[in-house]
Parts: sequence; C-alpha cells; structure tokens
Amino acid sequence: MVTFALLLSSLTRISQHLPVLEGALTVNRHLQKMTKLFEGEILGPESFAAGPDGSVYTGSADGRLWRIKDGQLTLVARTGIDHPECGSYALERECGRPKGMKVDSHGDLIVVDAYKGVLRVKLDTGRVETLMNNFNGSRFLFLNAMDILPNGTVLISESSTKWERRDYRYEVIETNKLGRILAFDPVTRKAWLVADGLYLANGLTLTHDQSAILVAEMSMARITKIHLSGSRAGQREVLVSNLPGYPDNIKRNSRGHYYVGLGSVRFEGSSPLGSFLDLVGPYPVVKRIITKLIPAPLFDVFLPKHAILLEISDNGHIVTSHHDPGASTLIAISEAFQHGDNIYIGHFKVPFVGHLKDYELQQKGS
Repeated sequence: MVTFALLLSSLTRISQHLPVLEGALTVNRHLQKMTKLFEGEILGPESFAAGPDGSVYTGSADGRLWRIKDGQLTLVARTGIDHPECGSYALERECGRPKGMKVDSHGDLIVVDAYKGVLRVKLDTGRVETLMNNFNGSRFLFLNAMDILPNGTVLISESSTKWERRDYRYEVIETNKLGRILAFDPVTRKAWLVADGLYLANGLTLTHDQSAILVAEMSMARITKIHLSGSRAGQREVLVSNLPGYPDNIKRNSRGHYYVGLGSVRFEGSSPLGSFLDLVGPYPVVKRIITKLIPAPLFDVFLPKHAILLEISDNGHIVTSHHDPGASTLIAISEAFQHGDNIYIGHFKVPFVGHLKDYELQQKGS
C-alpha cells in the first residue's frame, strides 16, 4: 500500500505540465449549439466526404456507408458482411469499419476501412471494389485516415501494426511507435512507405498548399508535419505539441486553418489526478500490466467530461477552440468537416451526425 501511494505521488507530478484553458483555449459553449441529425438512425459516424452534387458521405460502426442529401440519410453500400450483429466488437472485422474517405476526381468514393483496406465505391451503383487489402503481404489491423494528392495518389495513416482498431485503447495505453503513413497509386496498384515510427498515427490531411501532410500522433497529444515536396521532402517536424487532448481527425477549413477533433481531453483541472495517459506514460511496466489485466472498456471511466474542437493554423498556433463543458451534447469529437457553411461533426460512438453552421462557431463569447 505504501509502495502504491509513493508511485501515485510520483505520477501526479506530471500534471503540472498540462495545458491551461486560457487565451485561445478559454472555455465556451459553442458545441452545445449543435443539432443532432438522424439520431438513432446511425451509429458512430466518424469521418465525412463531400461530392460535387452537394451530397455528404459518412461511414458507421456497422460497416455501412451513407449519403446525406436534402435532409435525407440513405444507404450507399457496405464495406463488409451484412449481419444483425454488425456494430459489435465480435464482428467488427467481418462487417468492416469505414474510416477516412474522399470523393476522387472520377466521382468515386475512396474509402479506407480499418481492416478491409483501400476501397473504391461507385456512388451510382454502390459497387465496392477492393484496391489494396495488405501491405507487403501483411493484412491491415488499423487503417485510419486518408487524403488524395492531385495526381491521384492516396495517402493513408495506419495507426498500429500490433493492435486492431477495436482494441484501440491498448494501443493508446502502450504508447507504441507503430504508426505509419502509406501511399498507394490506384492506377498501378503499387504502395510504398512514406513515414513510420509514429505514435498512433490518426488524422491525416494535406496542407493547404499540398506540400506536406499533417498527422495526428494521438497518444502523444501532438501533430507532426511531414514534407512531401521541395528541398525538405521526407523530413518531419512537430507542428504543435502538448495539446489539451488527444487529436483525432484533422480537416482543412475555409479560413485556411485546420479543425482538429480531440478524442479525449487533458488539461489542468480536467481530472483530480491529472491525465491518465500522462500518469502512466513514463512507466512501461505499469502500462504492460494494465493492458494484460484490465478490461479495455474500464479505461473510459478515466475520461473527463469535456469535449473540445481545436482550430489551428499552418504554423501550429491554436487559433481558437470550441467547447462542450460537461459533455452535455458530445462526449468527444472525432472530426469536424466543413462543407460550404455547414459543419458536420462525428464521433465513433455517438448515434447521430452533429451539425453546426459555420457562423455559430465564429460568434464571440459563449
């Protein structure tokens, strides 16, 4: 008991490095203005894409792909099998888990499924074609986000080569450097490694000038920039670190900035003990014990009730932030996707699509 107390005492000192919610991080209630669309009709819409006809597309936890248009939600396709238990832990791999997506220059929806790989969906027929289902012979466990270069090359984040997506909590706890960025040419069907050694590579987006990509290293609460062209091609740098939460998806917005959803928060006062991951971070033995002995869902009891959406600039400055203190409307944010003056908000656990107008996030005050 004394040993545990001493350990706990040493751990809590890490909390002094947590961000403080002031300045651009000052708490507001912008996210509480959100409207819940299609509540109870969809589970876990996590990422979005837009088509040239104004349609918005998303994927759900049961492997289905959806179209949102004219206030209607319609089924487009499935990435895996059709089964009554789709959406469950047991059948996630078989049913599929669509993650990042984007409509390409041919009008097809390119989807990254955590397990199935890179898929091409014909939006007029719903036909799904597998473009890549492995890398160098190894099947995928946890593909995540994507973007497309002007030449059609698909850039993909792979969060882990050890843990499956459904066991994401263990990857977060272990703080492994098993994430990587892959590139895939849909024409030649060739794939290659862009970068590896990343901490749970999550959200990914091209920069506005398309010279680099931004990658959310979720378990390190930071965003890394990887240069794709010019004299610094191949080089990487930490764009912003010590974020007030664990970054999920990153999306460009109309102001030349980036929306960054936070899957959970870590800031001064967010928990009586401090951030759970900050507490166990320096102690690999403790982390190994946790992943072996504690059921993964129990980790959720450590999550503070506060949702945050960040807006960051090209140079990594946090421009502003949008909050739901108490998580009365949202438990957390996977992605904020802007299409025109509409902002769609998703999270892999919520049973609705969140919706805000752009001006609602730009209003001063609460």
